[in-house]
Amino acid sequence: MRAAIYARYSSENQRPESIDDQVRACRRLAEDHGCVVDNKYVYVDEAKSGALRDRPGLEALCTAVREQAFEAVLVDDLSRLSRDNHFLLTLYAEFRFHGVRILSRADCLDSDDRHSKLGFQMRGIVNELYLDDLREKTLRGQLGQKARGFTVGEATYGYRSVPVGEIRADRRGRPRPDGYRMTIEGAEAGVVRRIFENFAGGVGINAIVKALNREHVRGRRKTAGGWSPSTVSRILKNEKYVGRWTWNRTETRRDPRTGRKRRHAKDRTEWHVTESEHLRIVSVEVWDRVLARWSEIDRAWPVRRAHRGDSVRQRSYAETHPPHLLSGMLRCAACGNTIGQVSGKSGGYYGCLSAARRACGNRLLVRRGVAEAKLMEIVRAQICDAGRVHAVLEAVGREVQRLCADLPENLKLKRASLAAEERKIANFIDFIGDGKGTRALSQALGEAEQRATTLRDEIGVLDSASQNVFEAPPAEWVIERIAKLQDLLERATVRSAILLRQVLGPVTLTAIHPEVGKPYYQAETILQIVNFLGDPEDSSNWLRKWRRGELNTGPRGTAVAHRKSVCGVTILRFPATTLPFLLDGHSVPTSF
Repeated sequence: MRAAIYARYSSENQRPESIDDQVRACRRLAEDHGCVVDNKYVYVDEAKSGALRDRPGLEALCTAVREQAFEAVLVDDLSRLSRDNHFLLTLYAEFRFHGVRILSRADCLDSDDRHSKLGFQMRGIVNELYLDDLREKTLRGQLGQKARGFTVGEATYGYRSVPVGEIRADRRGRPRPDGYRMTIEGAEAGVVRRIFENFAGGVGINAIVKALNREHVRGRRKTAGGWSPSTVSRILKNEKYVGRWTWNRTETRRDPRTGRKRRHAKDRTEWHVTESEHLRIVSVEVWDRVLARWSEIDRAWPVRRAHRGDSVRQRSYAETHPPHLLSGMLRCAACGNTIGQVSGKSGGYYGCLSAARRACGNRLLVRRGVAEAKLMEIVRAQICDAGRVHAVLEAVGREVQRLCADLPENLKLKRASLAAEERKIANFIDFIGDGKGTRALSQALGEAEQRATTLRDEIGVLDSASQNVFEAPPAEWVIERIAKLQDLLERATVRSAILLRQVLGPVTLTAIHPEVGKPYYQAETILQIVNFLGDPEDSSNWLRKWRRGELNTGPRGTAVAHRKSVCGVTILRFPATTLPFLLDGHSVPTSF
């Protein structure tokens, strides 16, 4: 009778030599039953859990069973086939369907025995209970380690786990410490702070990724593509960097149909939360700014179509990634809906999007270039006074100099500490070279090298900071930059538009139709009121069709204006200003 052998060992419990032992025992079983085993029908899976279904060796065995390449399958015990009772019985039924026997040496079971079906089910339940018991004991041991103040497989980018306590040899002779604790990895922590600061400052995730890859910043894992948006996103949402370590938040369960693991959230009462100030890399202030930024861009990414009754509403992509300086800022006073670009003619026109769908009577338009130019004119006049900005920069420079006044002293102390650690390392090496090395001395050498590495990283950061201390630019430079403010903003439209939205607030446009003169928009922001004019007489065919309601766009109109209130800026707060008059709709002054 032709037969095949299947052997498997699990990386947690057995050694690779177990494969040879299982095959040898199965060959003796083959001799007892008069079976012939060809070497090409010996299937093995190394370091594969019995709960897995997609094992290469097992899949090859099942393929050969369907081809009826042999009449029997020999295993050392049924747990080698599977520790999942449901999957084991599935294999049992499939093998019997193709006329293949299952012979288990340790269980003394033969699927051809009509009384063996009960035995197969009982052994399957026992093997499955073994996994449940192992899982429970593992969790109990991990909870004990957490209670003793150690970490349990919680390493992440920016931290390193270091052994602590007495080191003993386990049953296989491998050194095992009492436990592990986390320490901050200096170089990686600097990268983490940079990511948080950039994101909190308005830099997009893709821009951060490109900068890290362009500068060849090393990550924890060497991947072909380097840094990715998903990696940076996980870092930005990880509470460990603010000193809050939460363990036992989720558990893994196997899908009974596929055998694959899926994560499921545990009840909050089972969470193990630790506040570790000494492991904080990011300040609470930066963390709060990052959370605020996440709330700003929430639901801005393309997602699947929402189900009926779903309360989650997808935000407009233009709200977080505006293509123009005024995108997402303009609101129609008549209907309250968005005013956006409704035509690309002549550089583009802004109009009420509801009017484009014939749901609003406001059909006035304003040229995009005119609206942006007039808006920047107001911004320059109100918050971009060159003398005021230069004074702010000088104040910032003085504050930075004050905060960095202790940098030379810190560098001196760090260098002295590094020199002491290096002398200590040299002494340790001399002792070991003289044959006086011990396990405790080896551990002390490792700790000293770790401290020296951390000090070198800190010295590098401090040295770089001391060489790049902010200094206020000359007044001429400020005047030149402000004169080119709109050009500077248009170089990075997305960030500039979001900044303008924060400074100006929503811009509400009211269509004004005077009895004499041209129609225009009167718009309000937190700066003041301005009128933007348009020429109602235009030879463009598409504008004529708009007036007649033949196009889903709007007539060339008009203008923008801005609300009076207080303008908040990052450093200074300027008082509100109000125009002493309203423009008559026939002319717009060049400055205010």
